[in-house]
Order: sequence, then structure tokens, then C-alpha cells
Amino acid sequence: MEGSIEAQKANSGLSMASSASSEQEAVSKNALKKALKNKQRDEERRRKEEEIEKKAAVMQSSRVQRTLLADDEDMDPTQYFENRQKVLAAQKTAGTNPYPHKFYTSMSIPEFVKEYGVLEDGDHCEDVEVSLAGRIMNKRSSSAKLFFYDLHGDGAKVQVMADARKSDLDNAEFSKFHSGVKRGDIVGITGFPG
Repeated sequence: MEGSIEAQKANSGLSMASSASSEQEAVSKNALKKALKNKQRDEERRRKEEEIEKKAAVMQSSRVQRTLLADDEDMDPTQYFENRQKVLAAQKTAGTNPYPHKFYTSMSIPEFVKEYGVLEDGDHCEDVEVSLAGRIMNKRSSSAKLFFYDLHGDGAKVQVMADARKSDLDNAEFSKFHSGVKRGDIVGITGFPG
């Protein structure tokens, strides 16, 4: 009998130990589920914060572009002239010629308007390349990657759309180049009618 009592105690202790370990496993599974859920939630939060930071950076750069354009418009004429002189002097010291000698045009602006003025809005002739020259009378920016210029010459006007997606320059060079183009500049433009 003593052997059977000891066996019963051992068996009952064994069953208590096994039920305790199954409770620990159940708690462990729940803890694992919670930890996994928290990890996924943290990852989702981090990803959303990164997206928000990227959007904020894009908004900041476009805001800076708009401020630069607005600053030129609101500036006193003498201050504008002095700033332009400084920019031209900096270009000369950097080794670039701000006044290139020649730009060959394929047609004048009135000829362009006469030939391509019949195009419907949104139509493009991407297989034709045209070179025009004139003075920029107005500059507008839709975003950091899209600029509009009103080009005047020989008593006619044409709107030029400079799109970064269709440019040979990368985004940084594109923005840098077009931030240097100001109202009143005489420019040569090569592109397709549209």
C-alpha cells in the first residue's frame, strides 16, 4: 500500500506539473501573439511616419520654390538688378558664359504660331523638333517638376511647358536650371510643339 500511495502522489504531482506547464505554454502563446501584434503595429507606425516625413520634405521643397518665385516678384527693382548682377558674376567666375554667342532657331515665334496654332489642347507632335528664341515675359510653376514660360518675340507669344519627365536632366539639375531662369531673360528653347 505504501508503494501505491507513493505512486499516486507521484502521479498526482506529475499531472499537476503537466497542467502547470500547459498553462505556461498557453500564457506564452498569448504573450507571443501580443508581442507579434505589437511588433506589427510598431512597424506600421514607423512606415507611416516615414511616409509623412517624405511628404513633408516634398511639400517643403515646393514651398521653397514658391517662395523663391514670389521673392523675385515682390523685390524692389534696384535690389532685383543687384541680385541678378551677383548671379551673373558668379556664373562668370564659375566658368560658364551667361551670354552664349549663338543659338540657331528653326523658325520665328509668329511662324510657329501660324503653323502649330491649329493643334487642339493636349495634342503633341513629338516627332517634330523646333527651336525658338525670345524673351521670357512670365514664369509660372505648377510644381518643382513643371514650369510654364510665356515666350515673346516678333510681336507674338507662345507658352512653353518645361516638364521634368520629358527633360534630359535629372530632377536636381532640372530644378537648379529652371530656378536660374528669370523673367526678362532672352532664351533659346528646343522642343516639340504641343
